[in-house]
Amino acid sequence: SHDFTTVQGFVASDFVGVSSQGKFVDKSTMLAEYKKDKDTYKSAKNEKLNVKSFGPNVTVVTGRARENGTGKDGKAFDRTFLFTDTWMLRNGQWQCVASQINKVKG
Repeated sequence: SHDFTTVQGFVASDFVGVSSQGKFVDKSTMLAEYKKDKDTYKSAKNEKLNVKSFGPNVTVVTGRARENGTGKDGKAFDRTFLFTDTWMLRNGQWQCVASQINKVKG
């Protein structure tokens, strides 16, 4: 499901990222793209997660994301991405402050 409220809550206001299309994005741009997503997902999962903590307030997560389903055009898709997310603990809440995602072949 597209749980916008949850996603909006864990993305930091000063978020910076690089999209799978190679574009720099901030929080508002990333959330706008998330809202526009009309694909129907049969499966979406993260795999091969590697978590490294740098002190008590910073964690970097790398991994592979796999998703399959049907696009808004009605065509089936099976996509794989590699990602790096940087998280910071702020005021008792973990927030994603930076992210980069790259589309790769299966």
